[in-house]
Amino acid sequence: MEKIYTDLTIIIPTLNEEESIPIILQKIDECVSKTNIIIADDGSTDKTKELVESFDGGINVLFLDRKKKKIHGLTISVLDAIKNCRTPMFLVMDGDLQHPPDKIVNFYDVLKKDFDLVGGRRIKVLGKWPLQRRLMSIIASLAGRTSLFIRRRNRVKDILSGFFASKTELWQKLLEEKEDEFTLEGYKVLFDFLKIYPSKLKINHVDYVFGIRDYGESKISGKVIWLYFKSLFKKA
Repeated sequence: MEKIYTDLTIIIPTLNEEESIPIILQKIDECVSKTNIIIADDGSTDKTKELVESFDGGINVLFLDRKKKKIHGLTISVLDAIKNCRTPMFLVMDGDLQHPPDKIVNFYDVLKKDFDLVGGRRIKVLGKWPLQRRLMSIIASLAGRTSLFIRRRNRVKDILSGFFASKTELWQKLLEEKEDEFTLEGYKVLFDFLKIYPSKLKINHVDYVFGIRDYGESKISGKVIWLYFKSLFKKA
């Protein structure tokens, strides 16, 4: 039976993902039909744009070109896509295939049950992370959870996940008032949202296995790490 998701927009932030983007678009097209996708591109210099615009499938794909924007980063790319979203629900996922497209259905089904936010929870990580990367992830997660606890804010089980779904209107209203409180050049948009959103949210979760990066390069850098830890103490 064909699954039609015209009320959902899938947001994929990209930066030089020419190797993976045709594959992820094809996989999404196989999992959900007639859904909407916004590729929020942060200035790719490879063939990402050409490959997106030439994709021929049942999904409706929009390429949001941010090359000439003054501010760059994953967070601002996602937020710009949310502003351009015209469906009542959206889902954010990476473009490197580490977030499994077959889980989109699970996020959608849970969000439809009147939840405000559905967070992805990594229950397993494929491959072997270096010890330094594992320690960094543990410390960053603990620090983030502590920051949210002190602020008495909502928490999800995996605050650093880039795989989540939510209600469009909820985010668009927040952005009208408090966009400058996000760390726009950062990479942890979900954490920023939880830190900033002032009211209680109805939250649920979807478990998934975090895949191996077969294409492209990780965007983690010293600057990204610094921006995250700086945001822990940013007033909100």
